[in-house]
Amino acid sequence: MKRKGVLVTAVAAICIASVFVAGGLFLGGVYADESETEIPEEKLRLVSDNCDTIKTNLKAVQKNDARARVYLGSYYEKILTKYITALNVKLIESNNSDTALIENQNKYAKAKSVFSDDYIAYQKKLEDLIAVDCKSEPKKFYEELTKVRKKQAVIVQDTAKLSSILVEHKELVNKLKAKL
Repeated sequence: MKRKGVLVTAVAAICIASVFVAGGLFLGGVYADESETEIPEEKLRLVSDNCDTIKTNLKAVQKNDARARVYLGSYYEKILTKYITALNVKLIESNNSDTALIENQNKYAKAKSVFSDDYIAYQKKLEDLIAVDCKSEPKKFYEELTKVRKKQAVIVQDTAKLSSILVEHKELVNKLKAKL
């Protein structure tokens, strides 16, 4: 009976995580056209003319993204330790271990680590961008902005991967639940 309670809790946590991640809760939009090989003078002038506003907005994005990173990181860690790992430990203790669930746990732990590393790399690039004087170096600023967007896109892919692993884990838990 207690085993089914743990399974229900694990399934509920995974469902909540999937909705949360699928909702794309983080990362404010900062835009640069990556397809441009030569940046039009008009865009460079706009960057230079609006530098103060751009910097203010980027600092707000940086602050919000830092909060999101902490929140997501702790959320992903909680899912791993309190639900995924805890379930696998209970299953091992009751001689019902499932290799697919253990493999999925390892995949999730690795993806969570990649997410953390990529987020740190993104934040470093964002700091580098904010450090550029967009009034006097609008071209360099624009180029750095493009790099930030690429790092941001990697984080979006990381969260999608974590979400898909959680969906897979939910399916595995449901199969196990039906079997028990």
